[in-house]
Amino acid sequence: MPPISPQLHEELGKRLRQSRADVQAAVRARTDGDTDDRPAISPTAHMGQNDDAPTAEMLSHNEEHRAEHDSDLLHEIDAAMGRLESGAIGVCVSCGREIPEARLRATPTVQTCVACQERIEHERGTGRGPSM
Repeated sequence: MPPISPQLHEELGKRLRQSRADVQAAVRARTDGDTDDRPAISPTAHMGQNDDAPTAEMLSHNEEHRAEHDSDLLHEIDAAMGRLESGAIGVCVSCGREIPEARLRATPTVQTCVACQERIEHERGTGRGPSM
């Protein structure tokens, strides 16, 4: 039996499917259309005859970053959907303890309990605390 209630299972499933559809729609909105309208990632793609090379490189970098972010987000959503279907959602992938329902509702793609997430952030130096 999954560690979450059937109601939460249904709610998370709906939210994850909607999130996936939203990301896919955003990607389609940016990439569909004429070739001239599509985002270009190549550093020279934004260069015109008199364009500034650093500006063109920045635009390409931004498009590359957006594409990578969208890809990472879809992967997180798909992984969460897999955990939901297998009954593993709500279980910390690091320590195996239960992830609180409020944390799952806040972030359905979450994989760790609060204690493990704090430990990970501390180890990586990426937490909210002082960085010096």
